Amino acid sequence: MESDKQKIAEGIRFLAVALPLVFSGPALYVGLGMPALRNGNYLWVIISIVIMLIAVFLMVKGIRRVLSGFFND
Repeated sequence: MESDKQKIAEGIRFLAVALPLVFSGPALYVGLGMPALRNGNYLWVIISIVIMLIAVFLMVKGIRRVLSGFFND
């Protein structure tokens, strides 16, 4: 049983793009979102939540691609 190296490489690329977003989303939320939220400004909170959702989407997509490459699905 041979793995599909193209799918595995593509999945790893998705995971590599998602990795900085996993850390920057919560950092933006704590660093800029919470102080701005106290002043009634929701812009940084919304931006950080969108970044976190994109990170989760890319992580799931990357993991699915890697597993699809391993198991020839």
